[in-house]
Amino acid sequence: MPGKDVLPPGPKRDFVSELYVHYREAGRPPLPEIAARTGKQAPAASRKVSRETIRRLLTGTTTSQWAVVDAVFRALCEMQGRDPDGRRWPESEDDRWDDSPPATCREHLRRLWNNDIDGLDRDEEPSAPPAAPVPAAPEVPQPRKGGGWGGTAAPADDPWATGAPLKAPAQSGGYSDEPPF
Repeated sequence: MPGKDVLPPGPKRDFVSELYVHYREAGRPPLPEIAARTGKQAPAASRKVSRETIRRLLTGTTTSQWAVVDAVFRALCEMQGRDPDGRRWPESEDDRWDDSPPATCREHLRRLWNNDIDGLDRDEEPSAPPAAPVPAAPEVPQPRKGGGWGGTAAPADDPWATGAPLKAPAQSGGYSDEPPF
């Protein structure tokens, strides 16, 4: 792991530190061994990652594409016998109230990789994707003519549908103290 003088604190260091944690947990395997495992991974479309690319990822001199980072990460997880989609942190008794899904190792690494690409610190990262737009409310049906209790239709703009016409606010700019019913 590069020192803070070589790789200063920030999003790149956070990303490299997380990848380095998995490298250490795998027993600091030789780079050719990691490279060989990346070539054996499914799907068949994944290509072998060179040991030079792996070295540059672990030293923070490159960020690379997510497919490359993910291949190296999966190889390291395989070497340490860890599920890449397993929980990153164990659940504690204090966190039982939190209903949000726990971050997996892969999700956490991808979040740090995105922050490195975007140049965002952890406190600047977006917390959740934007919410979906709210669908428009259904149209309220209009009262029937001649129907209802009074036999006459209520004005369309009367929210209480009493059949009485709405009074305009007084010229002084205030509203009437009369109840609407």
